[in-house]
Amino acid sequence: MCETGEKFPRIIRQDAEICPVYNVLVKLSAGKLPAELLRSLLMSLPVGGPQVVVGPGIGEDATVIDLGGPELLVAKTDPVTFAGEDAGLYLLAVNCNDLATTGAEPRWLLVTALLPVGIEHEQVVKIFSSLGRACTELGVTLVGGHTEMTVGLDHPILVGCLLGVAPRDRVVRTANARAGDAIILAGGIAVEGSAILAREHRDILLAKGVNQEVINRAAAWLQKPGISILPAARIAMASCDVHAMHDPTEGGLTTALHEIAEAANVGLRIDGSAIPLLPECKRICEALELDPLGLLASGALLLCVDSGDAQRLVERLNEGGIAAARIGEAVGRTEGRILLRDGRPSPLPQFARDELARYLETLRGSNLTMEVDDAR
Repeated sequence: MCETGEKFPRIIRQDAEICPVYNVLVKLSAGKLPAELLRSLLMSLPVGGPQVVVGPGIGEDATVIDLGGPELLVAKTDPVTFAGEDAGLYLLAVNCNDLATTGAEPRWLLVTALLPVGIEHEQVVKIFSSLGRACTELGVTLVGGHTEMTVGLDHPILVGCLLGVAPRDRVVRTANARAGDAIILAGGIAVEGSAILAREHRDILLAKGVNQEVINRAAAWLQKPGISILPAARIAMASCDVHAMHDPTEGGLTTALHEIAEAANVGLRIDGSAIPLLPECKRICEALELDPLGLLASGALLLCVDSGDAQRLVERLNEGGIAAARIGEAVGRTEGRILLRDGRPSPLPQFARDELARYLETLRGSNLTMEVDDAR
């Protein structure tokens, strides 16, 4: 969301060129680019081509390229910017998750590691050890990348580019959701955001009255159940004809739902009471005044399937040790995007940025105010 509240930059075509026109100086907050701005920027770029099966687009998690063989190449790039501990584990998980939503299997990983000047040798070793363990567990090979000490950073930033393969006849894309589909949520809300808050802001949570056991349970979620959706995606692909899959990440569950609606040109009717909100997440969000529906939610997977397949899919996921629930359905676009709370319909919430990013920015502002006051 623009801090000024003004409209996003307009893109005007002049002859064969794309010319951005700005009426005001726009400052963007932390998090994803606003959908309207991203859409117009993509329009200005040379995207697509005869070999591109799935190209860049709102709601699409990975690109799919046809190289002419029996399998299609699937590629994804994603960074790790929030996580402090186990950054390598995070990096592979978030990239694997996006590949999994296409029905692909991960194979090869490239990593760009941007490290702050002065980082300790031991911390670098821990990052790469974490990455090595994650690759071994998932059968992924590290095939290249880049490392550097980068001026201006106060913490490491890792960027992954993951390649995988998918069956030619079974590629899943977000745009294939259709009106009448049941929407299934595998996993609870919100695993990753809650775990990061519990691990890195334990003292604040304790000071706000959150029980130590609640914090410990949430902090452990990065290991169990973890943030990987690959097992859920594999079960789904083996159980029924999956129309679309999408993983909630930045912006949380409702942002992911909006992205499905945008990509597939459908409306949504979501039952708020059916959303599996984890009790620890609820307590942490209450203490920090955050909305769990807008909190970083890696570890969950949204699936759109034929209504007749919904119950069987939920049962298969449960049998595989993955909690799952039917939380709504896709409807015609003209019916809008609705969230039912206690049976009363309201617009599906939209978050200009992830609730974790908003909290961290608020926290930095509070610390800055304290420093100014101390200086006085």
